[in-house]
Amino acid sequence: MKVKELLSRLPRELRRDGEIILSHLLRVETSRLPLLLESEVPPEIEGRFRELIKRRGEGVSVAHLIGEWDFYGRTFKVREGVLVPRPETELLVERVLELIPPEEDREGFEIGGGTGCISITLLLERPRLRMVVDDINPKALELIRENARLHGVEDRITVLEGDMFEPVKGQRFDFIVSNPPYIPERMWEKLPDEVRREGYSSLIGGRKGYEFYERFAVDAGVYLKEGGFVALEIGHDQGRVVRELLKEAGFKKVMIYKDYSGQDRVVVAWS
Repeated sequence: MKVKELLSRLPRELRRDGEIILSHLLRVETSRLPLLLESEVPPEIEGRFRELIKRRGEGVSVAHLIGEWDFYGRTFKVREGVLVPRPETELLVERVLELIPPEEDREGFEIGGGTGCISITLLLERPRLRMVVDDINPKALELIRENARLHGVEDRITVLEGDMFEPVKGQRFDFIVSNPPYIPERMWEKLPDEVRREGYSSLIGGRKGYEFYERFAVDAGVYLKEGGFVALEIGHDQGRVVRELLKEAGFKKVMIYKDYSGQDRVVVAWS
């Protein structure tokens, strides 16, 4: 069967997902798939494609079906139980990159690394940077190391198991970055099945949703060098509360940045 015939038989709502899955199986970029519409799909790939489309209809995300996802123009390995990289988090990376001079040595710390996409992207964009990253999830720690090797930055990243600042006691950094869980627990049952596969602890921030920021604000200043900064992704309705938490903790300047849909998404604060 030809590529165009295989795709044309999909329901409209699965067409884009089908293009991504088929591109992955054919090992071509999705943007090149229109050039292959008249190509015959090998029977073994057609069979695998149908199997994955069936699982997609059962609520498994495309990222988990193909085992990888793109972030900041690069591909990262993913697996169930770990947060899948999202476009909104690229804004967090952009804000941090603006504050790291390319020609100067810097050391950063990321709390809750997940796939490692934030730290690894920063390392690739800033060759003189070194990162320390922690996570409490063993699956995430494996993924961070795997993705660091994949992108050739394993010699500039230190991966530690532990919660918050526990693994780096006594250390200070030029900046601290995190995309923590920030969804209130009451929303868990309302999340789509494919999202919930990323794991409760990856998504749910507690009863209120912003418990991480309460803990973070109290301790963060101790782990920053003079003039250092923190950069955090936040929920769309959490800008005001996170700003107040950081100001109460002694941060002198706090900036809120909106995402492309006009929602509060990133907080940057200086010690």
